[in-house]
Amino acid sequence: MKKKWQFYTWLILFLFLMPFITVKIPGLNPEVREAVPESGRLVYAANLFDFEVEEDGEPAEPGGTGRALMYFTHSHEAFAPILQAKGGKAAVSHSKENIMNLGEAFNSHFGMNGIELDVLNYDNAGQMSQKGVPHSRAYKAIRPQVAKQMEAEKYDLVLDVHRDSLGRNKTTLDYKGGPYAKVYFVIGEDHRGHKANRQLAEKISARMNELVPGISKGIFRKSGHGVDGIYNQDLGPHVLLIEMGGTENTEEELNRTAAIVAKASAEVLAGR
Repeated sequence: MKKKWQFYTWLILFLFLMPFITVKIPGLNPEVREAVPESGRLVYAANLFDFEVEEDGEPAEPGGTGRALMYFTHSHEAFAPILQAKGGKAAVSHSKENIMNLGEAFNSHFGMNGIELDVLNYDNAGQMSQKGVPHSRAYKAIRPQVAKQMEAEKYDLVLDVHRDSLGRNKTTLDYKGGPYAKVYFVIGEDHRGHKANRQLAEKISARMNELVPGISKGIFRKSGHGVDGIYNQDLGPHVLLIEMGGTENTEEELNRTAAIVAKASAEVLAGR
């Protein structure tokens, strides 16, 4: 009788522990998956990161594949808050701490969206200063460098990145997740192929505003006396000029906007 009682006791104990045993033993429960540790940081943080996270918390898929080129015609344009944060005086132009430093952030963002980005490391303003070339000839001065690079590689998108001269109230957007630096596209109409450049800019601008409403101020069309009117966009239908932020925008705001520029560009190039 005692042995029979012990048998039922062990049977009941076994049935009670069975669910826990199947979870612990690999292969007994195919529905259980070990959690994979995440690596990286949110895309809208001030730092760089390994992957992009959208608002629903799920990793974002790359927007497409392709190759892009980025350069800076006015390479000494600077942002006052960034200079101050690095211990310098507030200024809108600097030979080292300038808009060219955005290339690293853009490179990371474009890469996460499936676009290989080449950043033209050419200090156009510095070279012009050494050679005594006036500021008004900046686009002509950098043109040989851009043309040479475009001949060496095939690009789906070429971006000339600038900084607007307006103050913070005109160049900053408050949106969930934090403030952004506003952008707009400049299209020169003094060449025959300007319609193709404008159409591509309109698509990227529209997609940016779908991602973050109001981040792009749209397309500014320029031609005639007193302006360049070409901006080297005659080199190809995929060459665009973008004004990003203003003199008072911070590094964090510029980084957030760079993420949106990259994502929108990749999705447009992928035909989404």
